[in-house]
Formats: sequence, C-alpha cells, structure tokens
Amino acid sequence: MAEINRTIIDQQYENGNLLVDYLKNQQQITFFNEAENSFRKTILLSSASYFEKEISDTVIEFAKSHTSNNELVIAIIKQKAVSRQYHTYFNWESANANAFFGLFGDEFKTRMSQKVKEDENLDKAIKSFLEIGRERNKMVHQNFAEVVIDKTAEEIYKLYQSSLYFIETVKTELIKREEQAK
Repeated sequence: MAEINRTIIDQQYENGNLLVDYLKNQQQITFFNEAENSFRKTILLSSASYFEKEISDTVIEFAKSHTSNNELVIAIIKQKAVSRQYHTYFNWESANANAFFGLFGDEFKTRMSQKVKEDENLDKAIKSFLEIGRERNKMVHQNFAEVVIDKTAEEIYKLYQSSLYFIETVKTELIKREEQAK
C-alpha cells in the first residue's frame, strides 16, 4: 500500500486525542467521558463527510477527463449525478463496492471486481469504507444525541486510514489511469 498524504482527519484525530488525554490526566472523568463520546461521533462523521467529498470530486474529475472539460456535460453531471446522490452510489449493507463500480459500466465493474480479488488490502479498504458509511447512516438517521458508537475513536480512525486505499484506488482507476493512457 502506498504512503497516503495526511488529511484534516489526521489532524482532527490528533487534536481529539490530546483533549481526551488531557481531561483524563486532570482526572476530569465526567468531562473525559463526554469528550470521548463526542470525539468518536466527530471522527466518524468527519471521515464519512471527507469520503463523500473525495468520491464526489472524483466523479466530477472523471467526467471532465472524459469530456475534455465540456461545461454542458459537467453541469448535468454535477446536478443529476453528483448533487445529493452520493449515498445512492453504494449498497451500504453489502460487503463490496460492486454497486458503485457498476455505475461506470460492466467492463469497469468486472475489472474492479478482479482487482479486489487480487488485492486483499483493497478488499479490506472497501469493507472499512462501507462500515464507516453504515455507522454514519445509523448516527444521522437515528437520534444523533442518543446513538451509541460501539467503536473507540482509535478503531474508527483505523477504519478511516484503511479506507483511504479504496479512495486512492478509485481515483487511480477513474482519472489517473485515463491520464496515463493519453
């Protein structure tokens, strides 16, 4: 797996850890518990939001690269294929990204399915990505204040880190691969 650049999520995770560690060291147990609970929700929601932006931007870049930046095509893609559509790209309850891959045609879906079979890190990254999406959906569609996140902030962050490989693979397969072929 390639080295992936640090993101705002990495900084948010570090800052959250500093806060909860400080409260724990100060023996502020009530504040520590509240901060830790909020931290888990924040890192989960932030990760999911980050991925939504990355995938949406990638779909737009894909359209740009395949239409030579045709403004008419890009405008309709943004309005009808990207805006408020991200959560329809994936079957969040599944263990694979075939629904997403299929949006780009059978050939792409077949190629990506084969790639996943050959790369267990990619399979793990997809599962991590989908888990973040499922947990995000649970959190925002139920009573956010009452939802209990069963994972620690560290476990969520590890899912996030694993998921980055899926995001980078999608970018490579949809955009960078096309650019290399030119």
